[in-house]
This record gives sequence, structure tokens and C-alpha cells, in this order.
Amino acid sequence: MNRARRDFLSAMCKLAALIALPRSGSARTVSWNPQAHPFDLGVASGSPSADGFVLWTRIFGRDMPPSEKSVDVSWEVFDLDGSERLIAQGKTMAMPALGHSVHVEVNGLTQDRWYGYRFRVGKWVSPTGRTRTLPSANVMPARLRFAYASCQSWESGWYSAYRHMREEHLDLVVFVGDYIYEGASSKGPNVVRRHNLRSVRNLADYRARYAKYKSDPLLQAMHAQCPWLTVWDDHEVQNNYAGSLSMYQTRNFPERRAAAYQAYYEHMPLRASTLIDGIEGMLKGSPMRIHDRIEFGRLATFHLLDCRQFRDAPLCTKDPQDALAEVCVSPDTQVKRSMLGADQERWLDESLARSAQRGTVWNLIVQQNRFTPGNYRFGPGLRAVRDTWDGYPEARSRLLASISTHRPRNPVFIGGDLHQNWVARVHQNPYDVQSPVLASEFVGTSISSPNRKTQEEAERHAKSNPHCLLSNTEKRGYGVVELDATTAQVALRIIDDVRDPDSGISTLGQFVIGEGQPLRRVL
Repeated sequence: MNRARRDFLSAMCKLAALIALPRSGSARTVSWNPQAHPFDLGVASGSPSADGFVLWTRIFGRDMPPSEKSVDVSWEVFDLDGSERLIAQGKTMAMPALGHSVHVEVNGLTQDRWYGYRFRVGKWVSPTGRTRTLPSANVMPARLRFAYASCQSWESGWYSAYRHMREEHLDLVVFVGDYIYEGASSKGPNVVRRHNLRSVRNLADYRARYAKYKSDPLLQAMHAQCPWLTVWDDHEVQNNYAGSLSMYQTRNFPERRAAAYQAYYEHMPLRASTLIDGIEGMLKGSPMRIHDRIEFGRLATFHLLDCRQFRDAPLCTKDPQDALAEVCVSPDTQVKRSMLGADQERWLDESLARSAQRGTVWNLIVQQNRFTPGNYRFGPGLRAVRDTWDGYPEARSRLLASISTHRPRNPVFIGGDLHQNWVARVHQNPYDVQSPVLASEFVGTSISSPNRKTQEEAERHAKSNPHCLLSNTEKRGYGVVELDATTAQVALRIIDDVRDPDSGISTLGQFVIGEGQPLRRVL
């Protein structure tokens, strides 16, 4: 084992030990009274359950805490009825080993209820956030309203979509990947706003990139509005990476990937077990787990998937470049390839079976890519976009077989990555639209990241894929889903101009899915 690898593993061991310690203060903790506001990155919540949630912040600002010391941070949860009656409170540590981020796991609260929260350091008080617990497992809620979003390149546009999302009266936000982009600051003339950072190489670079993105006030305000469910895609690490494979022959890529995963944890409202289990997994040669199941009573289950770190090598393109040729697999090779990895495939199969047994009305399969084909007229594995499920046709067939076998009610795939709105019916045989419809799919456009295809090209492509009901590359925005016990309504919300921080918004299309019925467009 080389020295760099030994040092990396040693650092991971120390980090795992630190995280496992109680965070109620220690000899290395200081009571710090900053001269400037220490909550410049805002607050957030996530990982909700029927009796609690995770509260997040990161101590960051012009007056930074001592680099080798943990800082005392107070937190409180209170009623939102106007009285601000304290429901829970405590102290925790913001540790330098985790970039002075804070993850408070609050439990023992009332199910299906909204709360307020805030943090304190010295004389400073954070912005106030609002969050909620979920309905208990045996309850049938009247409704659920959430937004899905992805792909928020800082330099490509303003986050005006979040200003409008705040007015949607949401229970949750589901973010399906590309929270940051890892490249160096662009020198191009069409950049809306530059971040002036180098291409990420290490943990410090990833931390700086998240800090830049999280400095946006509209993104902060949306995080403070309601809990988020988050999964990553490729740009949180490196463009188009697959499992442990870099498409650019990056040196020490496993160490870089581990740094990216740590930075992701540091900046998302995730439970400590996510990182502790991940570090233990990395020490054993296994990846970090973020896939999860979130149940909103018996109305809906979110099956949150990780389509990136467990996937096998991609299919080769014709005449692949040298870096890709080192890792890709020929389409002629008879290999059982997976997008999710064998363990996650088994977990999802069991999760769908559990949902079917419980009779959950809506099954939301949250993943990062387009699930339905974009190469319908060519067939499995041919003319495939290697980074989508088209490049993993055997894995798609196994998931469709699982849905067909267990028959969970009303599966709906939610994805991102394409920077375009794509709405489609999911057929039992994805290359035969005469076969039964098993599910629906909504791939969201981006918050700000561009799509270089023209709308004419998008429509021409959609016509050659008859399962597709809508394809639009021109507009940025998000989707809003409202569910009740019989109907799902989905609105595609698009901003007028991503280059305008005060942009207006409109609705590109509306869709309805009835209980046990194929989706249809109503606007």
C-alpha cells in the first residue's frame, strides 16, 4: 500500500472516531464570540421521519472559528403558532474535521406537524427555518405536495426558480443531483455570474464550491422553507464518473471521490449514520450508502436511489477517446452490468415488495437519469447515451421485472441530469409501446444548467420515441407534484429567462395520473 493510500485511510479512521463521539462539548470545544455573522450559508433541514428530522447549518463567514477547535452551537425547535413556544433545545459541536458543519438529529416530536428552528453562536442568531415531521406509517394523509429539481450550475444562470418555488406551499423538495458543478471558472462570454474558483481537486476545493453555491440567498431561502430529500449525481464528484472509475484517468480518484462524499455530507441535512457507515465502508473497500426509503404515511413512498457510485463501467462509444477506452465496455461484451449495483438492486426489489404489501398508493422512484429509452427505434444497447439507463439496458429490464412481479401501486419515476423536461409512459417492454404501461416518468429540467439542443431537435427526437409525451430543452425550472388517494397532478413550472434574477414564471404543461391509469396531458 502506498503512502498516500495509508494516509488517506488513517484520516478516515480518525474522522470516523470523531463523528462517533457525543457532540455535547469537550475539552477541545471553545465558546466563540465571532465579530461577524457566522451563518452566511443559511440553514436547512432534511431526512424527515414521523417523529423528527435533521437540522443543518455550517459555521462560515468573514470571521471564521479557530481552525483546530470545535465550536459550541446552540439549537432550538419551537412552535409555529405565533407563540414560539420551545419544543426542544440543546447544544452541539461544529467540528473542524467536518468543516464546522452542524447536523442535529431531533427526535421525539409529534407526527405530521410543522416546526420552526434556529441556531445560536455567541450573540448571533441564525435565520429561522421551518420544517416538518411526516405522517406515521399507518396513516392515510389527505395530500402531499412536493417539488423536484436538479442541476444548478452557478455560472449558467440565476436561481430565480427558487424564488417562485417558495410560493408553492410545499411539504418537501426532492433534489435529484448536480447540486454543484466541479469545473474551473469559465472564461466564456456567455457566463451569467463567475465563481472564480479552480477545478476541484481535494476536500478544501469541494468545501469552497459548496460554500459559493450555498451563498445564494434564494437557494438559502428555499432550504429554510421546508425539508429536502437529496441524492447526488456525477458533478458532486466528477462529470460522468461511474462507480470507482474516472472517465478522465484522474490520479488518486478514490481519494478524491471520498473527499467529495465527505463534502456532500457536510453540506446536506443527512444523518450522521450516512457518513459513519460510509467511512466504515470505505475502509473495507465498499462505497457510502445514500439510498433510502422515506414513507409519507400510506399515501406515498419515496424510493431514493443512487445511480452513480455503484454503477458498472459504461458502454464504449464508437472510437472512444483514450481515457474512456481505458474503462468502457464494448456493447458486444456479454456482461451482467448494473446501474445500481447488486446490493441496491436487491434492496429496491424488497422496498417495492414492502410497499405493495402495505398498499401504499404512490411509489416515487427517485433517481438521477432518464429511465425510458431515448433510442427507441434502434433497440437495447444501440445508439445509447451511455450515461442514462439506455447504457444499462439489462439493469432497466431487471427493475421493470421487479415492478411487474410485485405490482406496487402507481409507480412514478422522477429524474434529472438531461437539463430538459421529459415526460413519458413506462412500458413493460420499453421498446414496444403496445406492451402494458407499468409506470410514469418525469425528468425535470434544470434550475439553471443549459441544454445545447434546439427545441426543434428535441421534438424530432421525441417523435422517434413514441412513449414520450413531452420534450422541452429551452426552459429552466422545476416540477410540482400533488398527490391524494386517487390522483397525481404534475405541473412543469418554467422561468422566463435564467439570465434575469427577477424572471417571471409560467406553466409549460400539466399532467394527471389516475389510480391505476396511464398518465395523460391536460394542459
